[in-house]
Amino acid sequence: MSKTVSVVLCTYNGAKYLREQLESVVNQTYPLHELLIQDDGSTDGTTDIAAEYAAKYPFVRCLQNDGKHGLNPNFFSAMRKATGDYIAICDQDDIWELDKIEKQVAAIGDHLMCTHRTVPFSEDGSSVRYDQRTPNIGLLRLQYASIAGHTTLFKRELLDLLPDISHTYYGTVYDVILAITAAAYCPLVLIDEPLVHQRRYTTAASYTGVDSHRIPGYYNGLYIIGWSLAHFRQVKPLMVKHFKTRLSLLDSIHANTKSYHEAVKMLRLQSSSSLWSLLRLQRFFIRHRSEIFYTKGKDPQNFIRAFLFPVMQVYNYKYLLQA
Repeated sequence: MSKTVSVVLCTYNGAKYLREQLESVVNQTYPLHELLIQDDGSTDGTTDIAAEYAAKYPFVRCLQNDGKHGLNPNFFSAMRKATGDYIAICDQDDIWELDKIEKQVAAIGDHLMCTHRTVPFSEDGSSVRYDQRTPNIGLLRLQYASIAGHTTLFKRELLDLLPDISHTYYGTVYDVILAITAAAYCPLVLIDEPLVHQRRYTTAASYTGVDSHRIPGYYNGLYIIGWSLAHFRQVKPLMVKHFKTRLSLLDSIHANTKSYHEAVKMLRLQSSSSLWSLLRLQRFFIRHRSEIFYTKGKDPQNFIRAFLFPVMQVYNYKYLLQA
């Protein structure tokens, strides 16, 4: 327990569930150096609850933003104020396992970041789905799937490796930027068990309903292919713009690892609209299929998905049509 841990919790109108979350944090089996709660202009009883815990626990610090800053600026500024050797991100409405921090500190070793599984639950009828597959957390996969911030514990020096926050890619959510930066320098550590119970409800900032077509199955696969072909010309230019932004993020990271250079190569192909780039991207997906998808080894499904992915991935970005 020689390493100190700062938990960073950013709040905004979270009074309804905040007390339950705070109980799971202050009672961690690993002693916390500090719990830093930074509020972004709440108008409910959030700050009163935070002040109550600060009065009861000397390691709890309450900070208040001057006006509403928004999700990314709130978290990045709060993390900069943390003083622990490690920083753990906390949302205002989840419930932690009491040994979450203890297990992450034990597992992180010489790596920059440690993550774990999270189990969603709902109390208001909101749709939830728990993916039983072991998460793929390599840098290539992280260009298509994110790691939830509340699962992360990372070394404080990661903040010094982050790119310039004034850049346009900072429209990307903070936890995506943290995970991609960490993975660019060295592999992330995964604890393959759930250590957080993630509360899902329709008004949560990160809530999206369960898309039944994303559930693996023969019919769903055909549906996604058909939708992607029908909307390819509409969505592809928006995807190019998206991947150019993601490429600018990687270009601003000064890593020199094999996975980093492969990710840059992949995003350059994704940032082009030419048929030649599409064919080269297909070849790239096939070669790196075990690093991009969940299925492993020589599973034929793995090869088929990689072959079709340059087109099928269009469905994943249909949300850009409403952006």
